[in-house]
Amino acid sequence: MVTSSVADHEEGSVPSAPAAAQLDVLVVDDDPASRAVLCAAVIDLGHRCRSAANGVDALEAHKERRADVILSDWTMPGIDGMELCRRVRALDAGTYTYLLFVSGHAQKRDFVAAVRAGADDYLPKPVNLDDLEARLIAAARVVDAYRKLADRNVVLLHDSQAFFRAARVDPLTQVANRLRLEEDLETLQGQVSRYGHCATLAMCDLDGFKRFNDRNGHLAGDQALKRIAHAIRGSLRRADHVYRYGGEEFLVVLPEQTSAQAKAAMDRVRAAVEGLSITHAPGARHPILTVSVGMATVDSTGEHSVKDAIARADGALYVVKASGGNGVRSASSIE
Repeated sequence: MVTSSVADHEEGSVPSAPAAAQLDVLVVDDDPASRAVLCAAVIDLGHRCRSAANGVDALEAHKERRADVILSDWTMPGIDGMELCRRVRALDAGTYTYLLFVSGHAQKRDFVAAVRAGADDYLPKPVNLDDLEARLIAAARVVDAYRKLADRNVVLLHDSQAFFRAARVDPLTQVANRLRLEEDLETLQGQVSRYGHCATLAMCDLDGFKRFNDRNGHLAGDQALKRIAHAIRGSLRRADHVYRYGGEEFLVVLPEQTSAQAKAAMDRVRAAVEGLSITHAPGARHPILTVSVGMATVDSTGEHSVKDAIARADGALYVVKASGGNGVRSASSIE
């Protein structure tokens, strides 16, 4: 049975340790008198204290709420100090528990064995209060160092994940960039080759965009690209992917869509861009900015190579451009 000395002693005590150094200590001893004395000493030193009569109860209490320090008798029935060390260390994933053992008859070789099993320190019985205070001060430093390290690791992991994502997003249009594209195309190739998946790839190019930039300046061009990227993304399914391929070119990947389904989807994209009504430069073929789209489908029965499908989509795109732009065409319709 797990008992707690907190309610009995902590409220009326005057801690001698600073609040920052206060520890959650779990006292483990099969002798009730020894357990009570250790609990009183720990609380008198300004720390929170719980207690358990054996190793099994101690492990259950530790799992329920991780202790900063386990102050345990080395020789106990059932789970002894050695086994308690091993099991606590197995639970210390991302955390650290300071293991302090006491014994009335342990030899130096027993302490060496304890350290090898995972113990941090050892005190002989009867426990001297000054020795116990010194060990708990040291424990507080170790526990605090591990907490700071764990907090720092969380920050580093968050930063690393943020940098990873940022490195794969085009900073202007906020759609995926070429680095993300190369990674995703490798994944798509595996899905097509190994599992028989299909996808349609659509190459999109803004019509006469160089003329627009020359007339209005690159700041206006950047604003237009941002609006157009947003319109493309908003016209597609959540499962579809948009990448800035380069300059005014975007690549759209439509997983598990046939050429006919993709044609309907990219017609919506073309209409969405046209619907922005961004005034083009004087002399442009169209009075507003428009987009031309070439598509090609890749699957396990016909076109096997994703990169070849991109080349075919690019060829279909040039046919659209040559026909006046502002249209959508599949590579299969010109081959």
